[in-house]
Amino acid sequence: MKYFLKEQLYWIRKPKQFYIDNQNIKITTEPKTDLWQRTYYGFQNDNAPVFQIETTDKFFSFIVKTEFESACRFDQCGVVMYLDSDNWFKASIEYEDEKQKDEMILKEKER
Repeated sequence: MKYFLKEQLYWIRKPKQFYIDNQNIKITTEPKTDLWQRTYYGFQNDNAPVFQIETTDKFFSFIVKTEFESACRFDQCGVVMYLDSDNWFKASIEYEDEKQKDEMILKEKER
């Protein structure tokens, strides 16, 4: 298995608390951070930390193992492919209704 090199990664909105080594990333986010745009109830938020790597590979795959402590409604943990506020894909585990649920969201700019 090829591990990521932390030198190849960069931040979009760096969090105050994080830890990185060659096999692990631990991020402690601030309250009320999220990636969520123009839903049917009007909520917008684009302030969550994103730690990413660029690739020129046409096809790629990756494996992610997540762990997190959920305490409040909408707490979540996952991965994102992020281009900008209008174009991203998020796959996460979200805490809602007193349990953790799988969630996948695609945000694509309206044309």
